[in-house]
Amino acid sequence: MDERVNIVVDAFKTTIENVNIFAVIIVILIFVLIGFFLVFWEKFEEFLSKRYLKKLFYRNGENYGLTKRELDILWEYSHKISKDPFLVLEYKSPFEKVVHAYVQENPRYDENLVKSMRKKLGFDRIPSFMPLISTKDIELFQTGNLIYENRIFPVALYDKDERYMYWYLIDKKPPFPFDVGDTVKIRFTREDDAVYIIEGKINEIYQEDGKYIIKIPHTFRFIQIQRRRDFRLKAKIPLELTTYTKDGKQVKMEIETTDISIDGVGFCIPVLKAKDLKMDIGTVFSVKLKFEEREIESQAIVKNVREIGKNVCYGSEFKDISNDDKNFLIKFIHTEQQKLLKEYKRLKIIE
Repeated sequence: MDERVNIVVDAFKTTIENVNIFAVIIVILIFVLIGFFLVFWEKFEEFLSKRYLKKLFYRNGENYGLTKRELDILWEYSHKISKDPFLVLEYKSPFEKVVHAYVQENPRYDENLVKSMRKKLGFDRIPSFMPLISTKDIELFQTGNLIYENRIFPVALYDKDERYMYWYLIDKKPPFPFDVGDTVKIRFTREDDAVYIIEGKINEIYQEDGKYIIKIPHTFRFIQIQRRRDFRLKAKIPLELTTYTKDGKQVKMEIETTDISIDGVGFCIPVLKAKDLKMDIGTVFSVKLKFEEREIESQAIVKNVREIGKNVCYGSEFKDISNDDKNFLIKFIHTEQQKLLKEYKRLKIIE
């Protein structure tokens, strides 16, 4: 056993004695240089790629009319919050998050510059059927209710900037049960979208032109309660309506829809004609929708009735529409919705 160990030890000593130390150092240096080159090349490629993408981003942004300063802000803050800068130019949600980061980091932010960017990209308004991205999208004069400790106060959005929204307490004067620092809820309805509930802490309560205003920070967080199961498209489609008068006579009317979904239609009838009709909630009647490609006939039931100006407007639900007709409506509504979205995108370029 000892002899075998001695043989191994002698072999190892012989190997060490015959090794050229200089050659070993050269080999190590070569491997180090190769490693350094690979890392350098990767970083260099990354640098070139980022430089190219930045040029491409600025070129795309200039097509929207954005200035260098505006593009500098979008590029810088997109990377700060890990958003794709190209998506920031195309979609409202990432744009608003990038702008929010800029506003939060810069107490002396340029309000007009932000408005300019939003307008140039077409994000200064959203279609009525699209959900809100943040409270900045609430239309001025939107009415709702402020809720505090189970008490309700009617309010309207009086003004807004990039940091705060200003709600007017309609016909209310102090003392108020809430004060600066208290958390309140505001509930409002967007007719073609949903019911929204936002929550915020009161930053300030002040008086302006005899009105009492509460100042609340903007937020991206809110509760959204869908009012309808399906999207309702505003559209004027020829509609033949068959119903009865209050004394039992059958009546046919040629009118137009005000809106349509896969579940029903909305329409209005002049008050002078509607007063003689039996069209209360729950009434069943017949409809014939006249599209260019086909006609759809169905029984419908009145679900709601509203008097608007000189018209009585009805919301109805189909009772016995066929699957084939429902599929047609799904395709029709989807196509029209896409047209609206394309028009919305087109406005970004025109404006």
